[in-house]
Amino acid sequence: MIQETNTFVSVSSPTSSSTRNSTEINIHKAISLLSSPDNGIEVTPTKEYGVGIDCHSKFLEINVLVKRGSKYFEYCLEADTTWADIVRAHTWVIHILQEYADPPVHLSEPLHYCIESTSTYHFPVLLAWEGNPCVVNPSIAGATKRKTDKLDARLLAIHDFTGIWRPFFVVSTDIQDLRVLINQRDYYSRAATRIGNRINSTILKFGFTAGRDGSVVKDPQVRAFVENLISDDPKPCSTDIPPDRIPASTRMVIAEEYHQYDEFMLLISEYNKKIHDLAFAMSWPIRDGKSIIGKELIPLLMTAPGIGERTAITWLANIMDPTRFPNAKAIAAYCSLDPSLKISAQHVTSTKKRKGNKQLHTSLCISASVIIGFHNEHFGRWGYRIYQQTGKWKKATNAVARRLSTALYHMHLNAEPFSYEKYQLTKEIPVLNITLDELALINSGFRRYIPLLKSIDIVDTKALVHSFLACELRGCKGLGPKFYTLVKEFTENQSGYRDLYNSFLATKESMKGDISHGTSKKNGC
Repeated sequence: MIQETNTFVSVSSPTSSSTRNSTEINIHKAISLLSSPDNGIEVTPTKEYGVGIDCHSKFLEINVLVKRGSKYFEYCLEADTTWADIVRAHTWVIHILQEYADPPVHLSEPLHYCIESTSTYHFPVLLAWEGNPCVVNPSIAGATKRKTDKLDARLLAIHDFTGIWRPFFVVSTDIQDLRVLINQRDYYSRAATRIGNRINSTILKFGFTAGRDGSVVKDPQVRAFVENLISDDPKPCSTDIPPDRIPASTRMVIAEEYHQYDEFMLLISEYNKKIHDLAFAMSWPIRDGKSIIGKELIPLLMTAPGIGERTAITWLANIMDPTRFPNAKAIAAYCSLDPSLKISAQHVTSTKKRKGNKQLHTSLCISASVIIGFHNEHFGRWGYRIYQQTGKWKKATNAVARRLSTALYHMHLNAEPFSYEKYQLTKEIPVLNITLDELALINSGFRRYIPLLKSIDIVDTKALVHSFLACELRGCKGLGPKFYTLVKEFTENQSGYRDLYNSFLATKESMKGDISHGTSKKNGC
């Protein structure tokens, strides 16, 4: 790199001696920093070998790279996807590593390999080979320009050889079983929701607006009204309905959908019990290689704001072992709650959430939305203030969901209940208590809001900040995002406002002194 820089300077700026001298000085400074090889940064260690696997429904394309002296040799195999052939392919890879590498590879540690995540075709390989796999999405692995299965396998082998991907966490059979139950339960929940929407849509086509008063499947009174409409001998009801009855064939369809809805709800109840029993009986890893039974861990997770049993079990089924994540930021990224930043010239040009675990993202955002709506505790009030300042509900829910993910991570890792003790949200802010009129003299942005605030009995900054933090200003017309941003800035910059207020008082005293001095001189004359 330094040699390229020198060449570039001598060619591109032969006429500017000052530029050349300054560049040479910078180069010498850079060279002087390389006093020790320890100043370099290790990027990716090269491994002894590389194994890449390209998956398909009927065959596997396997590529093995081994060292032999100063050269690298490639060995390829196409294997069927029967269980016996997958096991034989594993034996073939071990044979290549031990017989054709120089020096021979001694597998004192489990076999590492890089495999493409094509649908679910890679799972049999993971179960048969075990070891330390890296499962790579084909869309991010970087396909070769000339697309063939052998080239894909070679690229994956190079990725394994250089170790650019993190090891894959192999899911146990119990976790897979729990996930299947959760997915089936969620499938029936979505199907039941679709049925309710279809019934409401159907009766609307004939002029009946019963759905406006509640769910046509969940609200008992609304459902009783609709079932009366579709019965063969309907009882007299309100006259505020269309005069024509729903046709007989359509009534039959609605009745059939109600029957399907009841069956789905029964299945959902059964699956909830199975999920509960399995999750509570399982042992879950925590810090320092220890584990705790779900019967004890799940109630601990449920102490977090807005977290119920369903969300807690969803968390465990997807996180499994919190120690596989280096920190809480990695958990947030896994839950799709960490925006990716595009930075150019040290400026953020765009933010966009990565595609993480959709199931966890949805569950945490629903919990966040609920506690923001009630805003009766610290996380909810904090999120509601974000909504007040920005006018964006989704931004507020994502922010609170991120805090929930961080809290659940530490609760799961340490097997401890939720507590607000370590959060700054609960600590009382020492507020500069002055009148609103004095505040307007320091910051003129507040002037337009003073009459409205006085009309609701807020006359000083202490009452203003208390109402802001407690979200008591909800629904006050005339108070928009600009006002809430002003109050937030005042709350977070107390030292600056104290300095401004002291300067204001000093100026006021100085003006009084000047006026009194002028009066005394006039009287003396």
